[in-house]
Amino acid sequence: MNQPVLLPYDVPRNLDQDVWFLYETSSIPYYQMCARLCEEFAHHFNRLITGHSAHGMGKVDYWVSRYLTHAENIRRGITFLERACDYMPMQDFLRSPAADFRGLIENAFGYEVRDEWQPLFGRLSWACGTGAATLANNEWKGGNWANRGGLGSDRVLLDRDDSHNGDTSASIGYMVERGLLEPPPEFPRHVVDPQVTCKPGTRCGRSGVWVPQQWLDGARDFSVAFAIEGRPMQPAFHIIGLEPDATFEGLTYRETRAVDTTWHFVHKSDSIHQGPSLSGADVAIRLRCEAGHPCPREGFWVTPAKGDSRRYFRAGDQMPDLRTDYGATIWQWDEQQ
Repeated sequence: MNQPVLLPYDVPRNLDQDVWFLYETSSIPYYQMCARLCEEFAHHFNRLITGHSAHGMGKVDYWVSRYLTHAENIRRGITFLERACDYMPMQDFLRSPAADFRGLIENAFGYEVRDEWQPLFGRLSWACGTGAATLANNEWKGGNWANRGGLGSDRVLLDRDDSHNGDTSASIGYMVERGLLEPPPEFPRHVVDPQVTCKPGTRCGRSGVWVPQQWLDGARDFSVAFAIEGRPMQPAFHIIGLEPDATFEGLTYRETRAVDTTWHFVHKSDSIHQGPSLSGADVAIRLRCEAGHPCPREGFWVTPAKGDSRRYFRAGDQMPDLRTDYGATIWQWDEQQ
């Protein structure tokens, strides 16, 4: 029996990179790409059937409609996201295309021409599987955190980080090789919001990327997370080391342990003022604030919801809701102090 390797986790971390990766693989353009890849595969497989005069052979035609349905489902998931900010159906919609490989390969025709369809299938499988992994921990982990004492043998499932654990540079590299991602020359800076926090097991207040307190305290052997508004927040995952993979000899996986934390929301880079990089020791305070939340910084603020809105607030003051026809009142730090 192989003994655990348990090597120390010492890969250099770049939080801006990890946050960028999670926001990219949970974005609507990314999901649109996954739908297109499923459609392209369906049309490619149909051309193979035609070229080999195999229409009607077993269930080969089924796989064409199957992948067109996958594409349609992913686009339905985009509609749920756009109309109700509901990410949960997308997880199953993305998981299904990659899970069909065995059915394709066991089909007699599929096996015969596998070299002609596997490269394209590999791209869609990697894209959809990566998107599903970004959402993976939202389904079960948070809801069971509060009941962890009674999980028994299932505790090992709670300790396992099913999403992208640790440094994402290798995952980004694999995606680039397959033409699925195009990272910027320099990863954009992201800002932690000191006003938006969440504890494991409680309802997440905002969909997006979150960083555990341990990161802010200097630890780098913890994963960041994409969490969904309204879902129970997951625990933090401490990366203990490397463990031999029982399925694939010679490979290892990262062993993790679920631990308590305080999560902090991390703003998407294109929606906030670019502050100091999170790769450094300092955490930048956000320079926008929604109505009803405490003012994060003393000074003058403005809102596009009303003309001549410039007002002075003290830190901690509740930002007012102007209730205009403009819509939501979002206060922005006035650079001209």
